[in-house]
Amino acid sequence: MKKTDSLYLTIDVGTTAVKVCAVTEDFNILACKKREYQVHTEGKNVTIPAEEYWKYTKEGIRMVTEEYGGESVAGITVTTQGETLIPVNEQGEPVYDAVVWLDGRAGEQADEINRLIGREEFYKRTGVPECNELCPVSKLLWFMEKEPEIYDKTRYFLLLEDYIIFRLTGHTVTEKSLLSTTGYFDIIQDCVWNDILEKIGFDVNKIPRASDCGEIVAGVAENAAQELGLLKNTPVVTGAMDQVCGAIGAGNSAPGMLTETTGTALCIGKTVAKMPVNPDYPVPVYRHYRKDLQLLLPVCMTAGMALKWFKDTFCEKEEEEAERTGRDVYDLLNDLAKESPELAGGMLMLPYLAGSLQPRQNPEFRGGFLGVGLDSRKCDFVRALMEGVSYMLKENLQLLEQLGGSGNGFIISMGGGARSHIWCRIKADVTGLEVRTLKESETASLGAAVLCSLGLGKKNLPLQTETAADKIYKPRKEALKKYQEGYERYVCLLDRVIG
Repeated sequence: MKKTDSLYLTIDVGTTAVKVCAVTEDFNILACKKREYQVHTEGKNVTIPAEEYWKYTKEGIRMVTEEYGGESVAGITVTTQGETLIPVNEQGEPVYDAVVWLDGRAGEQADEINRLIGREEFYKRTGVPECNELCPVSKLLWFMEKEPEIYDKTRYFLLLEDYIIFRLTGHTVTEKSLLSTTGYFDIIQDCVWNDILEKIGFDVNKIPRASDCGEIVAGVAENAAQELGLLKNTPVVTGAMDQVCGAIGAGNSAPGMLTETTGTALCIGKTVAKMPVNPDYPVPVYRHYRKDLQLLLPVCMTAGMALKWFKDTFCEKEEEEAERTGRDVYDLLNDLAKESPELAGGMLMLPYLAGSLQPRQNPEFRGGFLGVGLDSRKCDFVRALMEGVSYMLKENLQLLEQLGGSGNGFIISMGGGARSHIWCRIKADVTGLEVRTLKESETASLGAAVLCSLGLGKKNLPLQTETAADKIYKPRKEALKKYQEGYERYVCLLDRVIG
């Protein structure tokens, strides 16, 4: 067993895996243990037995404590996906499978709530652009209407972080950042929005007490400590939802800070001082780790997914080469993009392959390539795709500047796209902002460790600086000028086809 100074143990429960990390007091990750599971899909229903979350969390914790010893753990913090609901009885036992955030069963109930509340009022009070079938408040109404016996048996409707904290401590709480995407959290008053719950006839006592982020809940209960190899009464601290923890871990925790994550989707995060939402620009507004801060989070549905679609559809040759040489196929696509000049030989791509949410709301719109000629090459398609996503990033950054003022001159890049040097270079040249990638990619776990530290009163919140960057891409004057012309073409085309 390795001996070390006191550690923060972080638990990051995602859609398909849980990661348990051991993090030092100066925020270095010593170990990260990942355990995967599968959700169950039947039609619109997406569920998982809640016990599976706990089972794999336990396995991850045991792997860490066996390596470093439970006595080295100074505190524990949980960060999870948002919106997943778990109904439990008085003893904290699940009375229904966990309803995963992807579950779309509650469309009729969402329509009822929209008629009752009105879309604009709903957005103003919650920061959630619309009440739809994915929204937990719709699912609460679904349980009332479709599963009244389950509703009556339920003492609390827990979110996923709440459930893991209960299993660790035996105490029932919820947490404000996690609540901010439920549709029943009032971002103005910074509390559960009882009015909407009462209007749908829901018993407000079935929602636990709302805690701040970075607040000690209790110590690990004796039975859990024995099972997990931890010391009894090891402090358990509330975290924040994974998007907020990821922002904190990347240093996006002060007004003006910007992050972008190019994963399946493109998520852009900007920290701002608390302010009223603007119904003219329905951008998701998250409650940050402090009540005086918010995280604006536009989402574009296809970014890395657009590149994957292109790979799967048109790059059989590159996939065969990757298998033959042992190289990553995406590295081969990066090499292709480098062969194409800026502006991709006149080709332009609109990367909205699954509809547009921000800054232009049109879920039915589908994108495509423009300017394809007889001289167009595969490398031009790849570069045009990367440039299109970068234009999409720039348009959302301009929207965020309208809503929350100027940024600080750089953007921190995360996700799979951050591993592509050519894509980061294009983003810098398109946006005119310095693009920084990070040495540590597990930002949600780092953010959870920071909140654990704050809860234990040990440190102030650290901010990422140049010293924490892995690479820095500075915009180039001549490329910026070229890409301004390309961006104007992009916006003109979008104005015509989306409006």
